[in-house]
Amino acid sequence: MIISRSPFIRFPGIFFAIFLLVAGGLIWQSSKVSIDADPMNLLESDPRHLKTYERISSFLNDDTALIISIESDLIFTKSGFEHIRNISNAINLQDGIVDVKSLTHSYKPVRKGLSFNMEPFVPNGKLTKKQISEIREFSINHPLVRNIMVSSDGKITLITATYKRDLSTSDLRRAFQRETEDILNQFQTPTFEVKIIALPFIAEELSGAFIHDIKYVLPTTGLCILFIVGLTFRSISYMVLLLISEVILTGTLPGILYLTGFSLTPHNILLLPLLSTIYLTLLAHQLTALQNTDSTLDWDQRFDLMLKTVFRPCLFAAITTAIGLGSLAICEVSQVRNFGLAGMIGIGIIFAWAFGPGLSFLRLGFGFWAPSLKTKSNNQNKSLFTLLIKSAIKYRWITIAFAFLIFVPALITVNKLNIDIRAIQFLSIESHTRKMAEMIDSRMGGINVVQIDFQTDKSGGINQLQFLNKLQEVQNFARDTKKFSSTYSYSSLMGIMNNVWNGDQSGKLTLPTSPLTLKIFVLALKATNYPFLEALSDKSQKTAYLILRTTDMPSKDFVTLLKSIETKASKIMPENVTVSAQAGLHTVLQADQDIVDAQLESLGITLAAIFAVMAILWRSFKLATIALLTSLGPIAILTILGSLYQVPLNSVSVMVGALALSIGIDDTVHLITHWLSMKRNGANENDALTKTLEVKGPAIVCTSLILIGFSLSLLWMSFPPVAHFGWLSAAAYIAALVNALWILPSFLGKKRLS
Repeated sequence: MIISRSPFIRFPGIFFAIFLLVAGGLIWQSSKVSIDADPMNLLESDPRHLKTYERISSFLNDDTALIISIESDLIFTKSGFEHIRNISNAINLQDGIVDVKSLTHSYKPVRKGLSFNMEPFVPNGKLTKKQISEIREFSINHPLVRNIMVSSDGKITLITATYKRDLSTSDLRRAFQRETEDILNQFQTPTFEVKIIALPFIAEELSGAFIHDIKYVLPTTGLCILFIVGLTFRSISYMVLLLISEVILTGTLPGILYLTGFSLTPHNILLLPLLSTIYLTLLAHQLTALQNTDSTLDWDQRFDLMLKTVFRPCLFAAITTAIGLGSLAICEVSQVRNFGLAGMIGIGIIFAWAFGPGLSFLRLGFGFWAPSLKTKSNNQNKSLFTLLIKSAIKYRWITIAFAFLIFVPALITVNKLNIDIRAIQFLSIESHTRKMAEMIDSRMGGINVVQIDFQTDKSGGINQLQFLNKLQEVQNFARDTKKFSSTYSYSSLMGIMNNVWNGDQSGKLTLPTSPLTLKIFVLALKATNYPFLEALSDKSQKTAYLILRTTDMPSKDFVTLLKSIETKASKIMPENVTVSAQAGLHTVLQADQDIVDAQLESLGITLAAIFAVMAILWRSFKLATIALLTSLGPIAILTILGSLYQVPLNSVSVMVGALALSIGIDDTVHLITHWLSMKRNGANENDALTKTLEVKGPAIVCTSLILIGFSLSLLWMSFPPVAHFGWLSAAAYIAALVNALWILPSFLGKKRLS
C-alpha cells in the first residue's frame, strides 16, 4: 500500500481542526470589513475633476461643503427670494455650520466715499419689480456670480453651506444626511425643486448602491455556479462539498485582506468574487481528476493520484494568474496597484487552501460520503472530443491563418481605444450624484476647472497696470475662443472693483488707469478678506491666476485647448513673467499616460513572465511560444471590442487585459501539461490530444463557464466600470475557451490522423 506524502491527506482531521481555529478568527475579522466608498477614490484617477475639487476645497479651508440647488422659474421673484432665505436660515441652524452662501446670504462691494462697503445681494424688505429685475441682471451677468451662484438662464441657484462636523463614520454621515434631508423636504414644492450634493452623501450613495447590487449579483452568480457544477459532476455530494469549501474560503478572504492592510473599495470589490471563482476553477480540476481515478483504490491512494495529476499544472496556473495580477502593481494609479497586490496575496491564499486545509476537508468529506460517489467514465466524452480534435486538425491551416489574422484588426483599432478618464462615468446614469454633476456641467458652466499661473519676478508684482492689461488681454483671448464657459482672473477682479468705484453698470470690465486707485482696491480687498482674492492670486501677490472653466470634454480636446491659451499667453506677457499651465496639462496627460503605461507594461510583464514560467514547466521554448501566441487571441478580441464600443480605459477596465491573459492561459497550462504526459506514455500527437480533452475537457469547460458566469453576473452592477469589466472579461473567457478546445489543438496536432 502506497502512503501519501501529503500530511493533509494522511492526517486530514488534525489539519482541518487546526485550520478551523484560525478560520474562526479570520471570519470574525471579515465581519468588521466594510466598503470604503470615499468619493476621493473615484477622483484620484481623474485629475481634472480632482484638481477642481481640491481647488474648491482649499477656498473652503477643507471644511465639509454642502451644495443645494434650487430650480424654479420663480427664482427672481418675491416668493423666490423668500424661499431661498428660508432654506438658508434653516440650514444655518444646523450643528457645526460655519457659513452659508446664497443669493440672500451673500454680499457685494459698493463704493462709500473713498472706501467700500459690503452690502447684501438681495436687500431685506420689500423690493420693487425694477429692483428685482436689476438683481436678476446682476446675477446672470456678473462674472463672479454667473454660473457660480446662479445659472446663466436664471432658473437655478446654488446654496453653499460649509461645516466643521465629525463625519468620520457611516452612522454619522447617515445621521447628517437624514437631518439635512428632513430640513430640505419642508421646502420641496412643485414650484421649487430642491436637490443636494455633498461628499459624505456621495459616500453613502456608493456604499448603498454596492450593497443593493451585491444582493442581485451573489444569487445570480450562485445559481449560475450551481447549474454549471451540477451539469459537470452530476453529484449532490460533490456540489455540497464544493460549496462548503467555497463558503469557508470566501468567509476568510476579506479578513485576510483586512489584516494585510487592504480595504474594500468600489475599485476592488470585484476581487473577492473573482478570487472565489478562481478557487472554483482549482476545485473543478481537483474533482474532475478525482472522478477519473480507480474506484477500487482507497481514498488516500485516489487523492494521491489526483495530486500527481493536478498539483503541478495547478501550481503553474496559479503562478501565471498571480503574475497577471502582480503586473498591475506597477501602475501609478493606486486603485489598480492595490488591486494587483491584494490579488497576488489572494491567489497565494487560494492555492494554499486548495492544497492544504481545503484538501483535508475534501478528504474528510469524501470519506464520509464514499458509498455515494462514482467514478466517471470517459466514454461519454470520447465521441465528442474525438470529433472536436478531428475537426480542429482537418481545418488546421484555416484555423492557424484565422488565429494570426485576428491581430490585423486589433493592431488597426488599438489607437482608437477610449483613453479618456472621467470620474462622472464611474457612476450609474441613474445616480443622484451623477445627475447633479451633469446638471452643474450642462447648466452651471461646467465641472472642469484648470489654472494657468502668471508669475512675476517680485512680491506684489501682479499689482502693476501693465501686467494687469496683459493678463486681461490673455483672458479676452481665452473668452473669444468660445470654448470656455467662464474665465476668471486677478485682472477681471480689479476690473470689477473699478466698475464699482466708477458706478459703471454697463457690465464691460475696464481696469483702473491710476496706480493709486489700484492700490486702494488691493487694500480694500485685503481688509474685507474678499474670498476671490485668494482664489485668483497667491498671498505674496507675486503670482496671479487665470482660471478657465469648461464643460466636460475629452481629455485630448481639453489639453489642446489649454496649450493654445498657454502659447498665446507666452507671446503676450512681458519677459519677466513666467507663464505655466504645466500643472493642469501634466495632471491630465499623466493620468491618461498612466493608464496606457499600466496596460502596456502589465501586459508586457505578464507575457514575459508567463513565457518564462511555461518554458521552465515544459522545458520547451516552442511550446511556450505556441501557448503565448494562441493566448494573445483573446487580448486581440478585447482590443477590437474595446475600440468598437468605446469602452473607457479607466482604473477598473484597464485590468481586463492582464487578467484575461493570465487567467485564460490556465487552461492552456493544464491542456499542454497533460498532453505531454500522454505523449510520454507512448501516444502520438493526435491521440494524446483526444485523450487529454477526454480528461481535461470537462474541467476546462466547467471552469470557463464558471468564469463566464461570474463575469456576466457583474452586468447587474450599477457601477459602469465594473459592468464593462464584466462583459469584456466574459468575451475574453469565451475566446480563451475556443482557444483551448479548438485553436491550440490545431497548433499541437498533426495534419494526418493516425
